Amino acid sequence: MHVKNEAENNGQEWTGGDLNPRPPECKSLSEEIWENFGNYLLKTHREKHAKEILRYAKRFSLILEKPGLASQLLVLSKDVRRMAMSSLSNLSKYLGVYEQWKQIIRNYGLKWENRNSLETFLSILNSNIEETEKWLKEVIRKLPKEYSAILVFNALTGLRPTEAAMSCKLITELSEKDKLDLYLDKDLMMLQHFRFPDLFLRHSKNSYISFITPELLRLMLETKPRIKYSALDTKIGRLGYNNQTKQLRKLYATKLRNYLPQELIDLLQGRIGQSVFMKFYYKPLLLDTQQKTIKALQPLQEQLLQII
Repeated sequence: MHVKNEAENNGQEWTGGDLNPRPPECKSLSEEIWENFGNYLLKTHREKHAKEILRYAKRFSLILEKPGLASQLLVLSKDVRRMAMSSLSNLSKYLGVYEQWKQIIRNYGLKWENRNSLETFLSILNSNIEETEKWLKEVIRKLPKEYSAILVFNALTGLRPTEAAMSCKLITELSEKDKLDLYLDKDLMMLQHFRFPDLFLRHSKNSYISFITPELLRLMLETKPRIKYSALDTKIGRLGYNNQTKQLRKLYATKLRNYLPQELIDLLQGRIGQSVFMKFYYKPLLLDTQQKTIKALQPLQEQLLQII
């Protein structure tokens, strides 16, 4: 990489005065290189995530040429720092300078920090779950059924919004091919996301299993939703609502708290590593977890299915 430090040439010093400072972007990489890097990302990431990585890579790419700027990563918020480091890892691998990036990480003591269970728990406590539930019921009354079905499914599985939309689409497509048993364990009424790693196992963001009821499955088979999350997001916005779909994971976790220990909630929401998941995967535990999960969510399911 041959990068021109525009800040130095202008006699300016980047001080990083806020929590998420913006270093000068790398200007020497051509538009063609950025375009090819974007295409490279699409081979291993979903479109929305690839665009996010590309955006952060452009924002922080100068660090690969000017390692002294890496100190500014230390003052970023945890979430922004994690995304910046992930983007630079992808970019450095693409450019063939990954060893230099690893050296920068060592030199500045940079850490990969994911949200831990305690932070997740505190986040749930600090959220207004009652408002989220009220929002959910209002929105599903006004959305077309194929859209509202995804929201109901999202709330009752605790998946991330994009995963919920993909899962609904996968149920629809497999059922039409009479291959739903590839995804659904009918004995446990358990969706086996781990059998589709390209969709549901994505480095730090994984989804392994979800328990559903025959009633929720029937809703999916009747409405046959094939809608992308981006379309759902647009539809909610056009109704004049803020999109609170990400809060549905917290709603789900809150409903389970009186029935399951935190480690099993983490299992159901994909906040554990793949090796840990394998230790949980035996039928007696899964059956007990399934029964408690359905019991915890039954009141919410009854309310939502009456509305939709």
